[in-house]
Amino acid sequence: MNPIQGSPAAPVPDFDASDPAVCLFAKLRDRDYASQGWCVLEGRIVIEKALASGLELVALLTVPADADYWRQRLAGGSDVALRVLARPAMEQLVGFAFHRGALALARRPALGPACLPALGPKDRRVSLALWQVGDPDNLGALIRSAAALGGAAVFLGPGCADPYGRKALRASMGCTLSLPLYPVVDLAGLRAGLTAPAAVGSVATGPRLVAAALSPVALQPGQVVSAGDTVLLLGNEGWGLPPELVTQCDAVVCIPMASGVDSLNVAAAGAILLWELCQAHPAKNHAG
Repeated sequence: MNPIQGSPAAPVPDFDASDPAVCLFAKLRDRDYASQGWCVLEGRIVIEKALASGLELVALLTVPADADYWRQRLAGGSDVALRVLARPAMEQLVGFAFHRGALALARRPALGPACLPALGPKDRRVSLALWQVGDPDNLGALIRSAAALGGAAVFLGPGCADPYGRKALRASMGCTLSLPLYPVVDLAGLRAGLTAPAAVGSVATGPRLVAAALSPVALQPGQVVSAGDTVLLLGNEGWGLPPELVTQCDAVVCIPMASGVDSLNVAAAGAILLWELCQAHPAKNHAG
């Protein structure tokens, strides 16, 4: 009986708290793992993308229903510490509701210097640049859209969420691990990372810029979609891009809103604009 009459007994954890591999997952907090050079992979698809990209897994937790799959998947010399826990025990261990069957820890990738491969004189390429996109779900969704629609790379400006945080990786469905990511601090650094800066056309938009239509009126043929690199620049979820960045861009493209709607979520707006830009030249979008 507890000291307080009638109160329920504390749940008994269904895991070995002395197991070092299990302890790695206790009360997951992204910043703690980032400081140790690790990242948290949530769900089978993200873990599979990590394995395909060559990321080094350290440990993996799985629910009993998926245990055989992961035993076979990690067989053949893998030294990943595999542990099987019931779902309630896993949730108690990690500290949040979990429904995706598996969690893994991996060595954290390093962001490289911004430098894309050279383009030929008639080649075209579309990349995405993000400024102060602080929500990890939005960041992950934008990276996923860039990967799905043919974007060559994603440039991460100041104030962006951690692309290798658990939520961003989950929202990107692991595409963060397969698409080149480059940190930049300003537009000068962005242009320097492109091999043909004289040909760069930067398209600036944001969820609050809704005055012009995405049409020939706003985007004339050859104005931005031309030989060389085109960079779609997206800003913060609440206030868009800083005005000083907008004035440095070559064009501003906006999405018209129906009456009563002032904006789209930045991830939705980014997907629409990426589709429009990438469809103009689908053959040469991927870098590397």
